[in-house]
Amino acid sequence: MNTLFPRLVSGALAGLSSLALWEMIQLKGAALIQQPSLASVAGICCVIAALLCIVGCLVSDRFWIKVLHQGQSLQTFFSQLANPANHWSGSLLLSFSMIVYFVVMINLIPQQPTPQGNDQAAFLSQAQTVQEAGGPVALVRLLFQGDYREANQHPLYVAVLSYFPDYETGKRLSAIFGLLALLIFSMGIAGYYGNLTGGITGILLSVNAAYCQLTGRAVCEGMLLVFVAVLWLTVLRLPDLRQSPKIPYRLLIGMGIVVGLAWLTKGTALLLILGLVIWFCSYAVNWHRFIPSFLRNATTVAAESEMALTNTSTVPLKTIFGSLALLLASFTVIASPLLVRNARVYGSPTFNANSYLLFQDEFSDPHALIEQGSLGAAARTYLQTHSVSEIINREVKGLLWQVFIFLRSLGPLPFGEGRLFFGLLAVPFLIIGLIAEPHPARRLYCIWIILFWLAFAWYLPIAAGERFLMPLLLPTLAFVSLGMVRVGQFLLQRRAV
Repeated sequence: MNTLFPRLVSGALAGLSSLALWEMIQLKGAALIQQPSLASVAGICCVIAALLCIVGCLVSDRFWIKVLHQGQSLQTFFSQLANPANHWSGSLLLSFSMIVYFVVMINLIPQQPTPQGNDQAAFLSQAQTVQEAGGPVALVRLLFQGDYREANQHPLYVAVLSYFPDYETGKRLSAIFGLLALLIFSMGIAGYYGNLTGGITGILLSVNAAYCQLTGRAVCEGMLLVFVAVLWLTVLRLPDLRQSPKIPYRLLIGMGIVVGLAWLTKGTALLLILGLVIWFCSYAVNWHRFIPSFLRNATTVAAESEMALTNTSTVPLKTIFGSLALLLASFTVIASPLLVRNARVYGSPTFNANSYLLFQDEFSDPHALIEQGSLGAAARTYLQTHSVSEIINREVKGLLWQVFIFLRSLGPLPFGEGRLFFGLLAVPFLIIGLIAEPHPARRLYCIWIILFWLAFAWYLPIAAGERFLMPLLLPTLAFVSLGMVRVGQFLLQRRAV
């Protein structure tokens, strides 16, 4: 059995832990030791992780062969255990999660920051402008005419908020969207994986700090999460194109509509669209050839044999392009007001003022940057004034922070930076949940993870926060919940034996 792959993984993790420790030393200096804090605990964890991973690179093949055999057995169990976990406690958790979220928001909404010089102020200002211009119907007309020139806040949430551009009402509107997303997603996951998984997902969302804080403010994330919830549940219903005799027209059109609404809500939804395009194109590749031999369990081998007999290891290009055409056509129809406005006014259908900030070293007014020249000119200027090492350093440092922000975003209230440790505890269950999910949706999830981390790692000098990674939160907690249920089933089966 080849042990090169686990050694490479150990080396990569050792390097990642060392880089994270170095970043903390640069930030905290001697205070990391002199003034014990959560950062000190994180630093100790990085040292331990780096040492363990270095040992993992150096241990004998006998150790890794034993570990890989045990891991293969567990992988086989988790991937084959596909029965829904339905239990009365799942229904109780589903109901309880709604109550918990309601109670949390009653206490959290009054504590939100005031709308002064932040995104809340910008949304309320734009909503007031739209209301004075005639409301949502007038906004659609202004978009097609190119007279509505706001290129930062996308128009859908602004249009809804224009009915009552009031701070307190806006916060409650976002909380309603948050509750709706929680209800739709947890019940959808319950219908797909069983009510126990759905109930745990609902509870994790109802106490999640990032989710509750952002859905309690007058910003667009609450509405965005409703569309992300519907999109992910639709993806789970989408049949594997390698085994489907025909293109699922209605589901693809529905996905295009939902992702179009998501993009009308927030510009970062463009990464969701790009991920879907890459996901469909990935059906043209036989990925089983790239799976290391020690990861191939009996189920995978059987699936490979079946696909070899039926020639369905890949999907014909005609099917892929047809699916993409349906997806993108329905997206274009829904998003046409903003696509047309951007093309007429800014020369690019997917233009966003914040795109200019990708080529800045610190935050500047994006509207002022628009006046200075084209986006292409800004990119050329940046590349001419920065070395390759500076560019690589910006991306690598950003990736370290994105991993930290992602893990922290998985933690519950009322913890602060300590939520990172809850995220670390969730990682093993996330991995098990991904193993237990045979649907190609897990590949889409991994594609989204890579796209969001890479994009916002580069954006780190401008702004960093959990709101950028919010579209990943729903499927992540669903996989974590699935992993927890599968571990519970495994332990119960061991006890029964």
